[in-house]
Order: sequence, then structure tokens, then C-alpha cells
Amino acid sequence: MAKIRNSKNKIFTSFAWIIALLILTAAIIINVIVAKLDFNIDVSVQKLFSLSKTSSEYLDKLDSEGKKIEMYFLTDMDELKNDSQTRSLYRAMIEYSQHECIDLIDFDPNKNEEMLEKINSDNTYTLSPGDIILVYGDNKRHINGISMYNEKMTYNSSGEIVESEEFFAGENIITSNIQAVVDGYLPTVYFLEGHGEKTMKDNYDGISSLMKSKNYRTKQLNLSESEAVPDDGEIVVIAAPTSDILPNELEKLSDYLDKGGSISIMLSPNGGKFDYNNLQKLLNPFCLEIGYDYIRETDSSSHIAGDDTTILCNLAEQEESSKLYADMASLIESDFYTYMPKSRSVEIDGDNENLSSVETGILINTNSSAVSEPYGGTYDNDVIEDRELPVAVYSEDKNRNNAKVTLFGNAEFIDDDHIQDVSYMSSYYVYLSTVTWMADQNLDMGIGEKSATEDYLSVSKSTAQTLVLFFIALPVVIMIIGVGIWLRRRHS
Repeated sequence: MAKIRNSKNKIFTSFAWIIALLILTAAIIINVIVAKLDFNIDVSVQKLFSLSKTSSEYLDKLDSEGKKIEMYFLTDMDELKNDSQTRSLYRAMIEYSQHECIDLIDFDPNKNEEMLEKINSDNTYTLSPGDIILVYGDNKRHINGISMYNEKMTYNSSGEIVESEEFFAGENIITSNIQAVVDGYLPTVYFLEGHGEKTMKDNYDGISSLMKSKNYRTKQLNLSESEAVPDDGEIVVIAAPTSDILPNELEKLSDYLDKGGSISIMLSPNGGKFDYNNLQKLLNPFCLEIGYDYIRETDSSSHIAGDDTTILCNLAEQEESSKLYADMASLIESDFYTYMPKSRSVEIDGDNENLSSVETGILINTNSSAVSEPYGGTYDNDVIEDRELPVAVYSEDKNRNNAKVTLFGNAEFIDDDHIQDVSYMSSYYVYLSTVTWMADQNLDMGIGEKSATEDYLSVSKSTAQTLVLFFIALPVVIMIIGVGIWLRRRHS
């Protein structure tokens, strides 16, 4: 009888071990298969690793319409896969590629020059690792890789960073650009002519080429020959006019602003005995004023040697609510020198009745050692000293379809003679930031940013000890008891 019982125990024991080994083998095989398939379940509260409903529905629509978009990703996907800092971007790219309308082609730009030549044969774009090129038929769009994440910082009363949080903004940018390349959307930057301005062809070839690489088209515009600013006009640039605009041109530009247009004005001091009356009328609703002067620096350490009108300036900090905050904060932290060549002062009119309806700010100002000397205009102006003088300002009218205006006291700092000079790099980037601020407002599908900061669980020492006891010690004790019971029954 005992032999029969022992034989049965051996059979049951062997069967239990076989079942355990089968379960273990199955678990290993399933894990390997899942790993190979890169299968994930997004359990994050914000669905950080999944596309939003807006993106999914739009891509589903493109799938059903049989659209095909080539998405060239200038990074090997395997480099992102195991990097926690880029996990949200990696998962987004995987999700995009799972739609039939997206053909994802990832490659290392440092190793595959042939592919680079294919997507950028005319050198239109300045490309870097992490960038994305979208191609749909004859349409192309370039997405800068560094735009995928935004960092927001909290400061204490002393200006020190007390908290920093990173947000993934890539989905809104990528989906919006997919829509733009499919629709053939290409915003145009118009350079106004007819008033002695610096021209795109003769003076701004460099900045024009750069704008093209940022998905903007550039053209000249003569308003005296046009009924209005064309509908595709994203920005109108008025660069160093030597005469005022005409009343009918003022009306056309005002109508353009009423529709939410953007105007970038750069007014170098010219000494002309006239006033920009119509330009000033254009600026009045935005609470911005033109100065009739030129600025020189009295501190020799704050200007180029032998030239007291090419002066060292300061970048102005922005309110955190400002859309220019992140770009300006990044430039301030970079510690670039900020020089401006001979400039006039510009001002924000603090007494203007429209001040409460617009958002204004200073972008660049001088040191207090700079002096404003009267120059040009028909009014008798006084010398201004012992205070900082703004040389670049901006304004946005929320009640006018978010119409935007920037006013710079100089037009030379971004021309072809200065754009390669490292001394003007900071000022140049400020200008590019304003272009992005003005032009990108129509390229937005409203997909919110997602926090990319990893969550951590902070526990006390006693809580940690309890968790160790519960999750490690207790299972070990149970296992020991189980083995003991099994051995006892085995020999009973």
C-alpha cells in the first residue's frame, strides 16, 4: 500500500514539475514574441506613449483616402528605443508608422549621405540628426528635431530654478506638418518694396534661404500695384524704408492686420528730415513708437573698438505666459554676445489707451550707459541718457484676431553683410524667434503637450522596510513553508 502511495506521489510530483516547466517555457516564449513585436500597453494617465484622438482620426482619414506620406527620420530608431529621455518620441514614431498612410524611413544622416542627397538635393534645408522631412508628391516640409520637447521652469524670488519639467510637444508639431504637407500649405513672407527698402534679392538672400528651410516661401510685394496683401501672406516685412508708406498702403496693411496678419518692421536710422506718419498710425493701436535718433555707447567696454554705434545690448526676460518666453530664456542662458549695429530707439507707449488690450514686450535693450542722439525727423528731440533704451519690441492684439507686430530699430543685423558675423548671432536668433512666433499660429491642430518627466515614488525609511518585507521577505517565507510542507508530505 505504501509503495502504491509513493508511486502516486512521484507521478503527481513529476506531473507538477512538468506543468511548472511548461508554464515557465510558455511565459518565456510569450515574452520573447512580445519583445520582438515591440508590443506595449500605454497605462500612463496622459497617454504619453499613444497618439491622441485628433491625430488618430486624421491619420485614419488619410488611410481611407489612400494618401501616402514619406516620413524621413534622421535618426536610427534603435538609438531612441532604450533611451528614457526620448521614449515618448520613439513611441509616437512607432504609432505613426502603423498607419498605412505613413511610410517611415529612419536612417543615420552621418552614415547615409545618399539618403540625405535624395531628400535635400537642392540644399534647401539645414538638417541635423533628429530632424524629420515629410514628402507628399511635390510637397515637402522640414521639422526641426529640437522642437519636439519644451522645458518649463519654475523660479523662486531670487531668480533661481526650483523646478524643471519637460513636455513632449512633438505630436502636435508632426501631425500639423503632416496636414500642411498634404494640403500643400506654404506660408509666404512678403518683403515690402517701393519705399527705398532693403530688398530680399540684394540684401536678404541669406535670411530668405533660411526662411525657405523653415517652410516659408519668400516674395517681394509692391502694395501700390496690389489691391491687398495676398491671402497667403503670413508675414509682411518692412525693412529700412527711406520714405513713408502711402495712405492707401496704410489702409491695406490695416485691413491685413484686422484679419490677424503679422508685420515685421525694421527701421534703421537714416537722418531723413521727414516723419513716418503712416507707419506710426499703423503702430499706434499696438502701443509702439518710432524714435528719431541713433544710439551710441559711452562705455568703451560695451561697443566695438573704434565704433561707438555698434553696441553691446541685453536680451530682455519675458513673462512665463509669453509665447516668446522659452526661446528668449534659452538665448539668455546661452550667454551669446548681443550686438546691434547703428540703431534707433523704439518704445512701448505706456500712456496709449489700447495698452490694456494688447500684449507688449521688449526683446532687446541697451545698457544704461548708452545715449540717444537726435537724428532725423521733423521734431526737436532731446538727448536721452542714464536709462536702458529698447531697440526691439513686439506687440500682439488679442482683440484683432491675434494680429502681431515687431519693431526693430535696425535692419542691417540680419542682412547678408552681417548674418555670418558671430557678434550678431544672438540678435539674429531673436529675429528668427519672432518669425516663428508670428508665422506658426496657423499650423496648430490643438494637440496638447504631454509631460515627459518620469514619475518617482518617494517613501520614508520605515515605509521602504515595510515594502521590502511585504514584496520580498514574505514571498520567500511562504516559499520556504511550501517547500517544507511538500517535503514532509513527500516522506509521510
